[in-house]
Amino acid sequence: MRVRDLQHAVLPRVTSEERSRQEAVVSLRRLLNTRVRPQNIDAYSAEGLPAFVEANGRQPQSPDEVQEAFLMSPRYRRWSAANRAAQEMIWVSVGEPTYRDLDRMTQAAADLIDAPQKLGSLTLDPDYDPSPEVADLDIHLQPGGYGMDRGEHDVVAGALYECGGNVFSFGQGIGRGDSKASVIIKLLESDYEGFVPGKMLDMGCSAGAASAAYAAHWPDAEVHAIDIGAGMLRYAHARAESLGVAVHFHQMDASALTFEDDSFDLVVTHNVLHEIGADKRRAMLREALRVVRPGGVVIHQDVDIRRPPSLIHQVERDWDTHFNGEAHWATYATADLIADMHAAGFPREAIVEHDLAAIHGANRWYAISGKKPG
Repeated sequence: MRVRDLQHAVLPRVTSEERSRQEAVVSLRRLLNTRVRPQNIDAYSAEGLPAFVEANGRQPQSPDEVQEAFLMSPRYRRWSAANRAAQEMIWVSVGEPTYRDLDRMTQAAADLIDAPQKLGSLTLDPDYDPSPEVADLDIHLQPGGYGMDRGEHDVVAGALYECGGNVFSFGQGIGRGDSKASVIIKLLESDYEGFVPGKMLDMGCSAGAASAAYAAHWPDAEVHAIDIGAGMLRYAHARAESLGVAVHFHQMDASALTFEDDSFDLVVTHNVLHEIGADKRRAMLREALRVVRPGGVVIHQDVDIRRPPSLIHQVERDWDTHFNGEAHWATYATADLIADMHAAGFPREAIVEHDLAAIHGANRWYAISGKKPG
């Protein structure tokens, strides 16, 4: 089953040559991540640590010093340089078809967005200034970042996100049949038996893949989704309409929602926790509790980097902070999310951390959930 590269009207039409280049990037990233990266700890022990001890006369004492020792390893530096180059190659491989096919994509998006009869809706705020904490970063090195907006009917940010995200994910070994929404649906079915939302909110929806998946799975539910970027949201809305599902998209900050109290049965986020700083994260957790109804469920899902076996493994996983535009990677990895959820207002007994298997492939996901009293 293919859920990560569904075909729709606003997806760039890729030539055979462009597809080959993308597949080459996937193969390179799989080599770097599954064959070479596991050797980084050995490179640290064999090269970086002895070099640090020789230079300083002692063992590394902090994460910064462990990072310094890693960079003293030639093997680690070679992998790091190659991994950075491979990440940049992602955006070249998906940027070429996106900009080549942009006129057609823009017209397709305009036709879907401006259609007189639509399943969902799109609400943009012309006065909204996207949060610089996210919008001013090229997260994952995505050119222009998540908040890029090139004007009326622009969908470039969403196209780059979906296409680049697929190349990135396949290069991590994530299967084409994996879906973060499906992982959360499976969690709800196992841990919240009989729970079916009548109205739900997907916060930080990006290109809208999860939002559309929820709408397809629960066709009777009223699905809302928010993100900061107009270009991202236009793409997400046109994508959902092309796929024949109803999602209501809004330009809004997850830490300052304009929805009324007790509006939703289910509130979810996917990979948002690692994209924002501690203050915005805590505000988002409070807002999620505020807008979910009594008895409703809040689930925050993210990457599985929170249980490293040692400080050395933690620093090695923190490569993305330094070289991949992930300013809050380590902040998320080391956060006390149970304490944050409790401080937001969830009773401790209602907070659960989950170690979730992917639907397809060997990947795993982290999630933390809470049920609102009442």
